[in-house]
Amino acid sequence: SRDMLQYKNMSIVEIMETEAAKGNSAAAEFLLRITNNPHELAKVLKLADPKNRYLILRNMNKNDLMMVMQFLEPEQLILGLSIFNPEVLVELMKKLPPESLAKVVLKTMDVEKFLSTIPEEFLDQFFTSDKLDRNMIMEAMENIDKEQLQKMMEAYTGQPCYDDKESIMKNIRKLNDDDFKKALFCFEPKGKQQIIYNIIKEKPELFQEFSPEAMTYPFKTMKKEEILKSLSVLETKEMLPMVEDLPQEIMAVIATQIDPEIFAQILCKNFADVIASCGIAA
Repeated sequence: SRDMLQYKNMSIVEIMETEAAKGNSAAAEFLLRITNNPHELAKVLKLADPKNRYLILRNMNKNDLMMVMQFLEPEQLILGLSIFNPEVLVELMKKLPPESLAKVVLKTMDVEKFLSTIPEEFLDQFFTSDKLDRNMIMEAMENIDKEQLQKMMEAYTGQPCYDDKESIMKNIRKLNDDDFKKALFCFEPKGKQQIIYNIIKEKPELFQEFSPEAMTYPFKTMKKEEILKSLSVLETKEMLPMVEDLPQEIMAVIATQIDPEIFAQILCKNFADVIASCGIAA
């Protein structure tokens, strides 16, 4: 219709304001009718065409766009994120909540593989978590190779160590907390990996004590396809932090994938305020 042609490049809000300014009651009634009928709205605004969805979306602010994003499927969000190179994807992954990030890592590799992939500084960082107590660490030490314990004692005391496991553990128990920490950092990476593995085996949730930098480290060498595939373990709501800081125009492009009927429903739902604020009465 002629009405719609005139409005082709306008956002819904602009259409409402234009009509209100003209005091055009026929157009106001027409808008009121379509805003109460998502199906009609989808038809009138030709929402089946992604170009038309985009025209509306690119006029939305970030909050409105984020609301639309909630209605996308995880695979649509992943498809949207595929416009980025692997480096950017790794940076965006750091914004995920620890629980979600841990899920992504462990879908891609097991704990042992992860521990052997990351640099030693991240293993050391793990030991500084306040969720770890000395007893927990001692218990995890009971189950590591004698050789690793001996090497640690040698590094700690500067003397060769031929003691058996029991004697070494006895000596470790005697240490005060500061010295215990020093001894812990004297383990070789392999010893640290074994201790952390044993801790996480007992308390899987402690995997989340690794920093986002540590958790995303193995992805730095992955191809984009592998990174995107590992994200498929997440739900839409878990992935939203990856998109909320994107530039508005990119958000609008990603949001354009929304189902036309769902989009029409969202528009209708949020129209009531717009109609009221434009002072258009039924």
